[in-house]
Amino acid sequence: MQQRHTFKPASSQKLAWSLLALTSLVVAVPARADDRDQDRPSRRESSLSRTHIALDFDFGSALDAPETREGGGGALRLGQEFDLILVSLTPEFGGSFHSFGGNDETKIYSGFLGGRFAVGKIIEPSVFGHLGVGHVQGLETRTAPVMDAGLALDFTLLPLIDLGVHGGYNVMFPRNDGSALKFFTLGAQAAIVL
Repeated sequence: MQQRHTFKPASSQKLAWSLLALTSLVVAVPARADDRDQDRPSRRESSLSRTHIALDFDFGSALDAPETREGGGGALRLGQEFDLILVSLTPEFGGSFHSFGGNDETKIYSGFLGGRFAVGKIIEPSVFGHLGVGHVQGLETRTAPVMDAGLALDFTLLPLIDLGVHGGYNVMFPRNDGSALKFFTLGAQAAIVL
């Protein structure tokens, strides 16, 4: 009497998966650092520019406006930092919102373009300035050019995270009577560096 072996589909699937796993282990070769493409720049060489995504948190106080009290606000900035040995230049754009207490409850929305110039690598003092267009609501409602300028001090906590403080002077250009809405800001910022 002869024994007949039957071929079961379930066991054939197990065999196929086992062979595939074994083949992938045999064929896979670990990559070595000296095997990389020599024409491609290293990460260090290509990191002359990095993307900054920053969030500012501000305390603000209006100047020359007794009906307006202190307030708060912030900004979201996106820029490309260019490293030049010990200094860096960061062109950036963004938007901001500031709200003030008082009788008029002034709110300012703005979009801006500008930049930062910093010195150093781990601790970076910098100057910044922006020009843009803002819209104010409160005692008055109008849209006009805005600008700001100030100083900042950033600390690189990790290669991907910068933390800092800043102070700035902000102006919404003159009204019809020649007076301008002016306020200062003090605050903190956090940036993700990619």
